[in-house]
Amino acid sequence: MTVTQATEPNASYWHQDPTPMPALDRRYDELLQHGVDTVPDREALVFVPYGGQGPSRWTYAELGRDVERVARALVAWEVRRGEVVAVYAANRPEFVLLQFACSQLGAIAVPVNPLYAPDELAYVLDRAAVKVCFADAVHKDLALWDTLARIAGEVPSLRERVALAPVEGHDLDWERWVARGEEVGDDALAAARAQAQTDDIVQIEFTSGTTGRPKAVQIFSRALYNGGRCTACRAEIEDGCRYLHAMPFFHVGGSITAMASTYAVRGTQIVLPYFSPREVCAAIEREDATAAIGVPTMLIAMAVRAEEEGYAFERLRTVLTGGALVPAKVAATWIDRYDVGIANTYGMTETTGPCIQTGPSDPLERALETVGRPLPGVEVEIVEPGTETRVPIGVEGEVRFRGWGTMKGYLGDEEATAAALSQDGWMRSGDLGVLGSDGFVAITGRAKDIIIRGGENIAPKTIEDAIRKLVPDIVDVSVVGVPDEYYGEAVAAYVTLRDGATLTHEELTAALEGDVPAYRIPAHLRVVDAFPTTPSGKVQKFRLLEQFRAEAGPTSP
Repeated sequence: MTVTQATEPNASYWHQDPTPMPALDRRYDELLQHGVDTVPDREALVFVPYGGQGPSRWTYAELGRDVERVARALVAWEVRRGEVVAVYAANRPEFVLLQFACSQLGAIAVPVNPLYAPDELAYVLDRAAVKVCFADAVHKDLALWDTLARIAGEVPSLRERVALAPVEGHDLDWERWVARGEEVGDDALAAARAQAQTDDIVQIEFTSGTTGRPKAVQIFSRALYNGGRCTACRAEIEDGCRYLHAMPFFHVGGSITAMASTYAVRGTQIVLPYFSPREVCAAIEREDATAAIGVPTMLIAMAVRAEEEGYAFERLRTVLTGGALVPAKVAATWIDRYDVGIANTYGMTETTGPCIQTGPSDPLERALETVGRPLPGVEVEIVEPGTETRVPIGVEGEVRFRGWGTMKGYLGDEEATAAALSQDGWMRSGDLGVLGSDGFVAITGRAKDIIIRGGENIAPKTIEDAIRKLVPDIVDVSVVGVPDEYYGEAVAAYVTLRDGATLTHEELTAALEGDVPAYRIPAHLRVVDAFPTTPSGKVQKFRLLEQFRAEAGPTSP
């Protein structure tokens, strides 16, 4: 393990040795092509739809063939290097085909959240200058095609709308769109492919919007290639794994931590349209999955469902997670009951997914207490918030990173890019953390989530950890700062409980007294059925604050 010493003695800086998995200057599609060339008959993609239909399956040879068909179609429809297509749907196999075909040509794929309101959809399609939009007819109770049709006139760049499912009165469906590619000869395809570069932007992901309007993150082809390799390496995922997930492709958990990592080890990507604990657990059992991924809220729901159904998960070896630390009780359930290794990932859309990660071979307490060490070749530093001054080892500050996965910037927002990304390549996380002398990073909270109660700074995570540890029957907890006329802000705890359990504010206070300083004990308790989350499972704390304000009435500060 190599550590580059910082100029300042004992400063919080770590440069992870790249030797285990050095970054390579390759395009993303080369990751898939390696599997096509070496294991053509191995299963590469399994799509498990809901509604009683059987899975669709592709070998590596078949997936490579279909990616080429889509690449020819992109050429036929005059989608050139640097131009943009979007997929407005839940997880579908067409996104996999389009993403690799775009990488072959240097075009850009944009996976779009199907839960967007019409004005949000118009905003992201316009911001990305989408030329072709592929859309499903419906998602759950949402009429996606109708929504796209309604806002299409607000997107000047949009030339074609392609239906991924039958739509009455619209003739251009997926098969007809792909069929035009038959007009493109081998020489024309080769010429288009020859333009693609490793530093092409081949994916734009819009941030999840936990704090405001989503920003368009531009991701390099080589970053996707190396992100898959390094994440799989640290997670100790075996060659030929069967990696099952329902993480959305419009989130790095689906498109990188799952999809790219699978193809980095010539594995089988088993995809479900969206998260359902019943469907995911059944598919893990039925498809003999060896790896799976879910944010902690998903793992909690899956553990409950698996116990109810009596699933053994005998082939499952590795569970990846991220978005928050896995509560110790949840990790223990998966480790003790199913004998799996836990890989906790930490990163951002802006870093092409994980940049810090634990591995199954790390000591368990490090997986439960930290988010791991930087991935090979990644630099991490801890600075005084809002500055570039490094704090000493073991002292809390803001986490920043630099490496092969750093985004190009936010499309169309130079001000936001400059605020987040320094000229020498350091990416601000907005997270507070501590770097240990062994290279492990502990995330202690969000800089913007800090509660200031009467001048005292309170990190919500410290209270959340204490409640999980000290209060029985807690399933999950989220702590936010709420308006208070005397202190400015007060602590409010939102909790979900096991079935049949109850909790009063007095009981919560009694459980915490003696272990938690009085000023940190929540002044407010709300027991809820579920937290508002982004589609990737992150708790939207601003929604909890909105709920609190609504309860307090119009006179609330």
